[in-house]
Amino acid sequence: MWTPDDLDIRIIKAMASPHSFQWDVRISNARVAEGLSIDEETVRSRLRHMTEVGFMEGWQLILNPVLLGRKAATVELGVKDLESKAEAISRLEQMDGVTLIDDFYGSELAVDVLYEDETMLTRQVQLIASLCGSGAPVWWRLGFPPCELDLARTDWRIIQVLRMNARGRLSDVARELGLSTRTVKRHMERMAEGKAFYLDPLLNVGKVGGVRCRFWVVSEADKKRAIDAKVQSELKRMISTHTAPQEHSYFIVHCANASEVQELSLWLESLDGVKEVRSNIDVEHIHVQGWLAGEIEKRVNAPAS
Repeated sequence: MWTPDDLDIRIIKAMASPHSFQWDVRISNARVAEGLSIDEETVRSRLRHMTEVGFMEGWQLILNPVLLGRKAATVELGVKDLESKAEAISRLEQMDGVTLIDDFYGSELAVDVLYEDETMLTRQVQLIASLCGSGAPVWWRLGFPPCELDLARTDWRIIQVLRMNARGRLSDVARELGLSTRTVKRHMERMAEGKAFYLDPLLNVGKVGGVRCRFWVVSEADKKRAIDAKVQSELKRMISTHTAPQEHSYFIVHCANASEVQELSLWLESLDGVKEVRSNIDVEHIHVQGWLAGEIEKRVNAPAS
């Protein structure tokens, strides 16, 4: 079975790096190639192959939560028992504000949720814990840059069409919305400059060899930055990272097998200043669509002001 190599992952990261955000969802293959010091045809053929084998299922447009008047947080916890895990996930998918669920092997889950204020976040964390039968959730806030755009109905209509096909042709969007391609392009450029959304790959790890693993690393405060830099420079096939929380960082890596997961865990534990390392192997990366689709629909159908 084909397994993505380091260059495949680097191409994905260049187009949609969650730790730095790719706000230009129309980024060209030529620009990706230039940034990686490879030729454009290599980028094109690699993306085509990843699509053909089923690893790359598409590209999703992810909204900056500021546009919805919200902030973002991740909640990590375990379900009470494995038999109830599927039911817990189903209930979480119906919950307001939930946009992503990472299902890991064993009892662990990670849930991304959008909230309006601290009171609402506390209530959401408690509800998530209750639905999972967990008494000890861990959560942290996710940082997003400010977005001061006042989106018009046309902007929301474009977002609605492109949300699950962010790399779709603008001429097709224009035809569906009854607009000119030039108008759609102008709106897209304005929203990209204003950091309204970013690009996220829809990857199916079940279609390829290897496993996707998240390494959770807790470091001594005065050594955390150096540890984060070392890990990011030396780990191969790293899909994404998140280093903002003061207490920890996590690194998502496409590993060849379970043996490599163990090997990398031992390496991380050996780094000076690392206090704790945990690893979770992904079963499924679930983008929850219902609540967010409803929020966009409200704005599309809102009366003109």
